[in-house]
Amino acid sequence: MADKIRYHLEQSVPELEDLKEKGLFDKHEITMIMRKRTDFEHRITGRGSTPRDFLRYSEYENNLEKLRKKRFARLSKVGLVDTKPSISDWAGVRRVMFILDRATKRYPGDMDLWSTYLQFAKSNDAIKTVYKIYSRLLQLQPRNIDAWLSAAKYEFEVNGNAKGTRLLFQRGLRLNPESLTLWLSYAQFELTYISKLLARRKVLGLLTEQQQREDEKDKDPESMIILDEVKSNLPEADMNMLGNPETNSALKGDVMLAIFDICVQTLKTKNAIEVAEKMLDIVDKFEDLNRDYLYQHIISYLQREHPDDTKAKFLDITLPIRTSRDSNSLQLSVNKFLAYKHKSSDKNLTNMFTDYISDKFLGQSAKVDDLLKAIINKCRA
Repeated sequence: MADKIRYHLEQSVPELEDLKEKGLFDKHEITMIMRKRTDFEHRITGRGSTPRDFLRYSEYENNLEKLRKKRFARLSKVGLVDTKPSISDWAGVRRVMFILDRATKRYPGDMDLWSTYLQFAKSNDAIKTVYKIYSRLLQLQPRNIDAWLSAAKYEFEVNGNAKGTRLLFQRGLRLNPESLTLWLSYAQFELTYISKLLARRKVLGLLTEQQQREDEKDKDPESMIILDEVKSNLPEADMNMLGNPETNSALKGDVMLAIFDICVQTLKTKNAIEVAEKMLDIVDKFEDLNRDYLYQHIISYLQREHPDDTKAKFLDITLPIRTSRDSNSLQLSVNKFLAYKHKSSDKNLTNMFTDYISDKFLGQSAKVDDLLKAIINKCRA
């Protein structure tokens, strides 16, 4: 143990000498830094070490690096420090990384360590390190849904790699098929991707298929994680996104609908209504897409598989007014309710519908309130 501690401390000697030569820290400060590091190394290598010891160590080194940068910036303005790149310029960040890397290896189940490691790597634009961290984390904790979501979010929002994001969702779902959160996030990603793709093409004026092909070539860099071959019924990862919504069903949202179909099959019928409702909530967010097309697929599934379920009927009835508050949509919704009521009276359905339209429409104006009260009385009659 003593040899290991000595080895780690000796690795920091060139950095400390450089800090002293540049005049960023004096001899006394260098001595105190070495003492502090020695103390921390003994703590983290001892039998009684805890994840908190590693976090304190990394926090100390991070604060030290911030102090170095602040002093460097101040002294360089007045020409009192050598600005030529040297070991102390990058040693601080590298040291924090090394501490957190050792921490996650020592305590692979502690998410605070992983989170701190990822946050630090991202804040320092250490892309290769971020990839390495996610790769290790997902291998060690394949059932950690938050880890899959975090990796997918980073790949899509930071790196703009839709193909890599899709592969991450697919791999996560093969290992965690029971996770509704993953299914919903995957579905939302696909609609977000289509929405951004169509908006990008509209802005850039990519109207011809040749222009779109060239655009697609530049959009998907190499995936951050090497994945095994997809052996499931999930939508193909390198699907064709050329054309437009009228000529290519993928651009209308068929991939998201395929995800919905597989999701309800995988999670069985007991969760089908919940899945449908949450999928409809996701579709609500994308007003630039053909929401009616997406809505109808989900509602058709409920009508086919759960025709007698009250919640399924309610979702169908309120479909016209999910994202609309105009009178025509309300009338259509009321007509659908009356048609269901004519077939079979369901007090729960009546209460659900009248409560819903009251919350949605009541209070707009006296005229609307009077009309709404008349509609509610008609529904309850």
